[in-house]
Amino acid sequence: MQDLIIKINEELKTLRPLYIKEVYDYIKVLKEKQRVETEAERFVSSQESIDLTTKEIERPLIEYSDDMDW
Repeated sequence: MQDLIIKINEELKTLRPLYIKEVYDYIKVLKEKQRVETEAERFVSSQESIDLTTKEIERPLIEYSDDMDW
C-alpha cells in the first residue's frame, strides 16, 4: 500500500493545479461512497434491522394507511 501512495504522490506532482483539485474532489466522492456503504452494511448486518424488515414484510397491506402523515 505504501508503494501505491508513493506512486500517487509522484503522479500528483506532474499534474496542473486544476487537475489536482479534480483528484481531491474525486477523493471526497469516494469517501462519501465508502461512508454510505459502511452505514448500509452496518444496517443490513444488524439483527434488529433484519427483524424489523421481516416484520414489515409480513404485515398485511390493509394495515397501512392510504394517507401520508406529512
